[in-house]
Amino acid sequence: MGIPRGVRAAALIAAAVLLGLLAVQGSYALWNAAVSSSPGSVSAASFTVNLTGTSTGQSTSMTLAGGQSAVLALTGGATVLTPGTSAYAGVLVGNASDAGGPFSISLTAAGASIANVGTGSLAAYLSVNAKTAATTTDCAVPTGYSTSVLTSSLTTAAVPKGGSTVICFQVSLSPSAPAAVKGQSVNITVPVTAQQL
Repeated sequence: MGIPRGVRAAALIAAAVLLGLLAVQGSYALWNAAVSSSPGSVSAASFTVNLTGTSTGQSTSMTLAGGQSAVLALTGGATVLTPGTSAYAGVLVGNASDAGGPFSISLTAAGASIANVGTGSLAAYLSVNAKTAATTTDCAVPTGYSTSVLTSSLTTAAVPKGGSTVICFQVSLSPSAPAAVKGQSVNITVPVTAQQL
């Protein structure tokens, strides 16, 4: 008696499937490596930006202990503002980071505000413009003050690690200022922010 033809065909198909499975089976390897290292130290870099008032010589780090922003008082020297005149001051900004590799920053002066002292009305007659400069003496040069930091922003070029730039400010009294504002005072605040590039 012989093997029926259907059983032979099924056995042949099963053998072909088994052979196919054996032919495509993969292999795997388990990789494991270990390297020991000697103890070392980890140090953090500082993001230090120093500010120096050009008229006062006052110097401070931009960020104080505890994370508070520094306040730097600038004065226009002995300039007396009369209608149509301006006073000038500036700040020397130094990139004193100790980070490894290049660490350039840019600075932006924007969002300035003028507040009257007491019941005065002088603020309405003042404008505050800014420019960047190569040296602090350039602040007294009246040209180039095209950016109003009351309504716009001024951003410096890149300041490399160890480098510095100067941001100059011009405060001008409108020619239409009335005699009633004579002797009044204001507080002008110009926020300056630094950003790593």
